[in-house]
Amino acid sequence: MAGEITIFELLALAGDTLKKADATRSVPQNPRLDAQVLLAHVLGVNSAYLFTHGDETVSHDVVDQFQRLVSRRGRHEPVAYLLQSKSFFSREFFVNNHVLIPRPDTEVLVEHALNSATAQSTFLDIGTGSGAIGITLALETNLPTFAIDVDPGALAVAQHNATSLGTHVQFFQGSLMQPFTTIEPPSDHLIITANLPYLTPWQWQDLDPDVREYEPKLAFLGGADGLALYDELCTQLRSYLHEQSRRGRRIAVDLFIEIDQSQRLTAPALLKTHFPDARIQVIRDLAGKERVVRASI
Repeated sequence: MAGEITIFELLALAGDTLKKADATRSVPQNPRLDAQVLLAHVLGVNSAYLFTHGDETVSHDVVDQFQRLVSRRGRHEPVAYLLQSKSFFSREFFVNNHVLIPRPDTEVLVEHALNSATAQSTFLDIGTGSGAIGITLALETNLPTFAIDVDPGALAVAQHNATSLGTHVQFFQGSLMQPFTTIEPPSDHLIITANLPYLTPWQWQDLDPDVREYEPKLAFLGGADGLALYDELCTQLRSYLHEQSRRGRRIAVDLFIEIDQSQRLTAPALLKTHFPDARIQVIRDLAGKERVVRASI
């Protein structure tokens, strides 16, 4: 990719390069779209510009920057990490390899959490990662929002996103909801969102290299059945509610957890084991797959 070259020629060469790399993936990507997104990023323009100015030549600096990004993408590094940005709920979130890249299917969890909120609700986002869920809930409602993650690197990303997007979320480092149990509940209706690691080691091994080689392994593995962390979260929540009840306070909880569709039976059963009287709802994602389980406790 050297010498005088136009935008169209550069895109064609990059598309061919990425198409060869795509042959090693189990799930095909869109190499030509990737090339367009990366070149638009380097040029600081939108994708439409590339097609209305395709005959323009580009500088050597642009070619060099673009070539480096294409080379990294050819080694399966996710586009979101290359751009350090990912759209979620129509907002741009900063991401790096400390956090899982937000997925569109998780927006379903957010939508249902929002629908369950009242003016007296409090949000608690467990395993917040980039903060996409918790920050979105805070921005959409302006309700008190707390977010927890065990990884300080992930919390740094989430705090950066909260600041850049102009909202206030109280962040804590710790194991699941444990840090929240030390503070006085701001309201009697707690909405808990949790997109915790829920894959088995075998499912993780089957992931495409884009995910397996670059996104944090800690954000995927959930024990032998994928539900170990949800089990621990429920144990903590049950203990927390018992303690609040002992103090004479009744806290209503709506718990939303993201799952793999293979857990559509085992995850609700787990929640019922901890909370026999809970009302359980299984929610499908944009592709029609069972993706979220809601427990009203």
